[in-house]
Amino acid sequence: MLLALALFACSSEETGDTSDTGDTGGGLPQVDAPPLVINEVLASNDTSQADGAGEFDDWVEIYNNGDTIVSLDGFYLSDTEDEPTLFQFPAGQGIEVGGFLAVWCDNDVDQATATELHAPFKLNAGGDFVYLNYAEDNQVGVADSVYWEAQQTADVAAARVPDGSETWVNQAATFEASNGG
Repeated sequence: MLLALALFACSSEETGDTSDTGDTGGGLPQVDAPPLVINEVLASNDTSQADGAGEFDDWVEIYNNGDTIVSLDGFYLSDTEDEPTLFQFPAGQGIEVGGFLAVWCDNDVDQATATELHAPFKLNAGGDFVYLNYAEDNQVGVADSVYWEAQQTADVAAARVPDGSETWVNQAATFEASNGG
């Protein structure tokens, strides 16, 4: 089932069919970063995917939209511009070409393992920003960001279709898998 959802996507690329705000909503600059994008956001997870503790928490999926493996060194995830480095990806971790990596946005950082990432914030199903930030030369900027107004139906995610594209739709969540298209 598809639902209407207002999305505002900001990235270092043109955003095409989404409602591009032209900036990130505030003070962080756009940066040229390796080709990673926020590919899917689920802020109302009831049954789509449980984390290692069996909890159905919010998550954000990152996608490698490039043609080489991308290191996550220098990348951060946040739900606020005031703290752009709220969650730092582990050093030495990367994403394969066309690969996906989900981060649980559940404020349960004590549940993090080498294979399961947990960010120190939660997403708001009523509308929220999420930022994929990149730091280089002691400056942090936005590599990609998305704002959604509401996720009123559980297990229906905001997703790029096809993966990494400029087009966002509402669809059944596809945790660490292709959104189709």
